[in-house]
Amino acid sequence: MMPARQAAFREEYRAQVSRFYNGPAHVFLIYAIGLPVIWYAARHIHSPTGLEWLVVPATFLLCNVFEWFLHAQVMHRPRKGLMGIYKRHTLAHHQFFTDAEPTYDTTRDYRIVFFPPYALVTFIAMSAVGAAVLSLLWSSNAAWLLVCTTTGMYLNYEFFHWCCHVKDDRIVRHIPFVNTIRRHHIAHHNQAIMMDKNMNLTYPIADWLFGTSDLNRGLLGHVFNGYSNRYVKTDLKRTRPAAASAGTKLRPSAAAGAQV
Repeated sequence: MMPARQAAFREEYRAQVSRFYNGPAHVFLIYAIGLPVIWYAARHIHSPTGLEWLVVPATFLLCNVFEWFLHAQVMHRPRKGLMGIYKRHTLAHHQFFTDAEPTYDTTRDYRIVFFPPYALVTFIAMSAVGAAVLSLLWSSNAAWLLVCTTTGMYLNYEFFHWCCHVKDDRIVRHIPFVNTIRRHHIAHHNQAIMMDKNMNLTYPIADWLFGTSDLNRGLLGHVFNGYSNRYVKTDLKRTRPAAASAGTKLRPSAAAGAQV
């Protein structure tokens, strides 16, 4: 059952969302930006060498670590100049969704499930800087492969996060990787461990690497764990804090635009 505090927060938060907000349009805009960028970058790749193709797995791993770092060190830590991100994620997203009730009710709740579209534009711009350097130091093929991979990973992140919060899991529970990250992320929404466990949102590689997973098993076991709780560590915190860990309760009226 949904805790009364969570239900009250949801009600107040939803009351602050603009009546003009449209969840499907929000998602459409994200993919309407990301997919054309991948298409445009792919058109500029011409007969890449085997060595150039290695940019894809290397970038994939770097994105996985960056995703972990951003979640662990910015979204869950109050940093000067970045408090808006911390408040929107730790103090709003984690009150709207808990492990007791991690799913949304209507597409209007996409407001707190998906990043705002400008976040994707920011990450593309960051990737473009890295791609420009790679082009100067190596090749244009390597640069365009980097852009394709970083943008693809961002869209992968958004899709997996939606899968973690979608209500009907009769399909997603059988999709490899998705079922793994769904269990992984819902466990992260337990307020007792959310500040330091299960920071990956695509594939729990960095969580395994840095020892921040709630599981005690190897890399392949992490990636293909699915819904199994067999390997959950026995020494995890069990007490739910009354408030969202390192911060005080954020009033929805102060976070009407809260995103993930």
